[in-house]
Amino acid sequence: MEGTMVTTNGWVSSVLDTIWSYRENYSLFAQYGDVFLVVTPGGLYMANASPAVIHQIATRRSEWVKPIEHYSVIEHFGPNVVTTEGSTWRDHRKVSSASFNERSNAVVWKESIRQAGEMVKAWGRREGNSKHSMWIGDIYPDAATTSLHIISRSGFGVKLLWPGEEHEDGEVQEGYEKFSSHEPMAGHTMTFKQSMHTMLRDVIWMGVFSKTTLEKLPFKRTKKVWEGYSNLNTYLHELYELKKNAIAKGLAEKDALDLMGNSFPGLCLPSTINLQSTH
Repeated sequence: MEGTMVTTNGWVSSVLDTIWSYRENYSLFAQYGDVFLVVTPGGLYMANASPAVIHQIATRRSEWVKPIEHYSVIEHFGPNVVTTEGSTWRDHRKVSSASFNERSNAVVWKESIRQAGEMVKAWGRREGNSKHSMWIGDIYPDAATTSLHIISRSGFGVKLLWPGEEHEDGEVQEGYEKFSSHEPMAGHTMTFKQSMHTMLRDVIWMGVFSKTTLEKLPFKRTKKVWEGYSNLNTYLHELYELKKNAIAKGLAEKDALDLMGNSFPGLCLPSTINLQSTH
């Protein structure tokens, strides 16, 4: 393949921008070719817009492995399908892929519609509002809450409530009460919702510091991040045990909105994968 060595620095600022492909679109490829290398002291970076090369990468996956050493910052709860390669990656993919299909897409869509409706109802219950006339103000916090509720319900089978919303009779399975509670239950200093919110909002700190360091930092923000991580980690282990026991007893999940539960037939097979490493 013919190529051109570019030694000028007129375009360096462009390719060093982490979102340069969105800013520059195809312009750099048009100038330097569909495939070019950025040479840095830390290694080589290949920029690629060639359909033929993309096809090779996609179809010869074993020859194009991820640089997993760069992914350790997202192993907050152990190795996962993003941070592994080889046989370990295949084990993780086998377990997790069962939950991602058209049926699961329908689950998320159904819950998204329901949550959007509950958000509007919550607006109507605010002081000075009604279901026919309401003042919203900043929609961002409620949009973030809606996303959090969708993740909880479709991902873990846990229904989180809006202010003023109540569970229907018999809706909450035995053992799941603590996950929907508005107050922290025994063994926790945060609710399930609070711990998820903290981790989603401040997950960047888990990438900046190791867990050992984060636990010891004296700052208010990092202490809150560690509290959120510790609580969520415990909640996930408790969910794991609930679902594992249900499978062992031959009890089908009452709620089909549960991608985590749908993965359990794979999780319960003899395997070296455990809760610490399957996420």
